[in-house]
Amino acid sequence: ITCSGLQERVNEDGRLEVVANIRNRENRRIQVQVNCVFKDDQGFSTGDETAFQTVTIGRRDTEAVRFTAANDKAKKYTLRVREAK
Repeated sequence: ITCSGLQERVNEDGRLEVVANIRNRENRRIQVQVNCVFKDDQGFSTGDETAFQTVTIGRRDTEAVRFTAANDKAKKYTLRVREAK
């Protein structure tokens, strides 16, 4: 799995929105789970962590996954990807 692109924007209400393009480098279809931990400008968690989203990605395909912070405190983020079981 790779992240082939990230898009960030701040909504009108001040909340950070992130779109990640997750690319499957395998020659087989896979399922992964992706979530986002939003952080303040110093890199500390704001306590806003999304639920894991299960994404099925075809072989060599790319899927976009979108996350929006719950409040306007988020300035940074960490995306986490794990294999779905």
